Amino acid sequence: MKLRLSRAMMLAASLLLLISFAKPLWHYDFEAPQYPEGLPMIIYLDHLGGRVDLVNELNHYIGMHKIVESDFAEFRMIPALVVFFCIVGIVVAASKRLWVLVGWVVGLAIAGLLGLADFYSWLYMYGHELDPHAAIRIPPFTPHLLGAYRMMNFRIVSYPGIGGIAIILAAVLGFLALVMEWAHGSFRGAPAIAPIGSEIAPGHPHPGAAR
Repeated sequence: MKLRLSRAMMLAASLLLLISFAKPLWHYDFEAPQYPEGLPMIIYLDHLGGRVDLVNELNHYIGMHKIVESDFAEFRMIPALVVFFCIVGIVVAASKRLWVLVGWVVGLAIAGLLGLADFYSWLYMYGHELDPHAAIRIPPFTPHLLGAYRMMNFRIVSYPGIGGIAIILAAVLGFLALVMEWAHGSFRGAPAIAPIGSEIAPGHPHPGAAR
């Protein structure tokens, strides 16, 4: 049986989430003359990668907390959440209940926003809870969530990885599927969008009929 386009989009959105298990969610690239090859720090769904050891050594000079993977409870929670949205998304693709589709789209959007807020809170903590007795004293700051900035002689670039982009695309596909299904009214409880003028009660002539 041929799937409707919107349901195929919903299925694709669910499967896109699985990419985040294999590909990075976020990147931080540290560039400086003394490190011509760069110092990457990579954030995966359930662990850290790249040269976190060297980044910690550099951060020590400005009194920043050491980045320790075990400090992040998110690495234990987020994978289960992604699996949940993947399974529910597949169920939604086969369902005819509008509220299930709406719940998936809204739930994924809320989870994504909360994840970004949590990410920002960690960045704020790392940049503001500095050791006052550090070898190099700098004013408190917040590392950028996205984009390029300079810290002393380092140029630091922050950007989403393939896994993060896959999650964003999944949310976009889910939203487009919701719009399409709402417009066609194929989900139970979803009113189809009626053509202009169709709301005229039976028995009443259309304004143009008398011409």
